[in-house]
Amino acid sequence: MKKVYSTEILANAWNIKNVLEQHDIEAVIKNENLFSVSGEVPFLECLPQIWVKPLDFVRAKQIIADLGSSFEEVGPDWVCASCGEPNLSNYAVCWSCESSHENAHENDLANQ
Repeated sequence: MKKVYSTEILANAWNIKNVLEQHDIEAVIKNENLFSVSGEVPFLECLPQIWVKPLDFVRAKQIIADLGSSFEEVGPDWVCASCGEPNLSNYAVCWSCESSHENAHENDLANQ
């Protein structure tokens, strides 16, 4: 098997695995439970990784590349209009009060 993808976010690893399997590529997640030993083992060795069969490697890399930057942060961080808590740009819902970012954006536009 060959490593085709590595990420700091386990949910991203599971998403990539599911996408690859939808394209009939068998994928395995390694290191999904190693965050608990991070510090005793080098951090980079603990990151979740996606591994595929060598024959599927090139195709899997292309599928992952085609996904583009869907896992990267998009836009600036935002402040919740309901409770005033700062949120990361990739949060669609406020972590504190669970108000929608879209509602906050609509409120911003209405206040202009």
